[in-house]
Amino acid sequence: MPQFEMPPRAEGSVRPGSTGSSPIDPASDGLGTDSADPLSAGPLESDPLHTATARRRFGWRQLLIAGLVGVLAGGAIPVALQSLDDSAAGAQVEDLRSVALEYLTAIANGRAGVATGLAPVRGSGRVAPDAVLQSATPITDYTVQLVQVDGVSGSADVRYRVGGIEVFRALEARLVEGEWRLRTSLAEVADVTFSDPIARVQVAGVPLDGAAPVLLYPGSYRIDAFAGLFFLSGGDEFVVDGDPGTPTAPYVTAGVVPRIRDYATELALDTVADCQLRARCPVGYGLRLLPVGEPYPVDADADTGAIDLVVPIMALDGQDTQWFDVRLRAILDDDGAPAEWLCGEPGASAEELHGCTL
Repeated sequence: MPQFEMPPRAEGSVRPGSTGSSPIDPASDGLGTDSADPLSAGPLESDPLHTATARRRFGWRQLLIAGLVGVLAGGAIPVALQSLDDSAAGAQVEDLRSVALEYLTAIANGRAGVATGLAPVRGSGRVAPDAVLQSATPITDYTVQLVQVDGVSGSADVRYRVGGIEVFRALEARLVEGEWRLRTSLAEVADVTFSDPIARVQVAGVPLDGAAPVLLYPGSYRIDAFAGLFFLSGGDEFVVDGDPGTPTAPYVTAGVVPRIRDYATELALDTVADCQLRARCPVGYGLRLLPVGEPYPVDADADTGAIDLVVPIMALDGQDTQWFDVRLRAILDDDGAPAEWLCGEPGASAEELHGCTL
């Protein structure tokens, strides 16, 4: 078995950490039990090798800690930036929500001009003045439900009730010079095809059947009742819901004033009675004649001032009953009053009318 021998201690060597003034005992050979045990040689910090090792370990710890601090600090920077981004995005969302709510509030309060300033209308036509919107039954239960922002673009989903129905719309918006501008308008064109002299279509004194389309904000409107020399019209209600997918087409009731109604009815009965005296009349002689319903307009020619009416008549023959219409035409003068009447026998076309009077 190989043997190992400890190397002799050098003469004059000193114990690490000593001052060097005390020599080692010359009687000691370095191998006995009385030899100086390296493990008993003072604190570890006095060992230069240990001190260097400790310093090296301490340096790596410092580097490790510095690295961890750097990583944490580096991670905190994007987190802080993300927090700032989230805060800015949240502010933009709230700003857009506020604009959308202001828009709905303006409509509910009858402030059409304010609403148009927040969301300008596009295309032809003009927005009806505040008085028209204030005459309507306003929207209720309006709220902004969801707001989304993507850079300079955004949208606000809104809900409101009008005319007993619930409406959901998405309002598109754009960020312009730091302020949100709505790009979706809730104003609609009322599709009115009626024209004088059959009916006068107006709301709060504003005609809806003029040359330029009139736009109305959501609400429940009533057409102004109108009584002229010949016709009655209006009084009908219609709802504007602010959704272009459901066009607004107001129905306008048109009738004749009582004086014209009574005259036209008597004229129709008299025309049929004359017809009964002729052999080829479709209504048998002696049958009792009764009006059923009021005269109603079927055609008008504004250029000639001619208005065609139909008067429903019933002829009774025991248990047998006949129903038919009598067509009349009134030629109006410049003031809108009937200047001439034309009548047609039962079943006659518009081209077979002749002059008549009571």
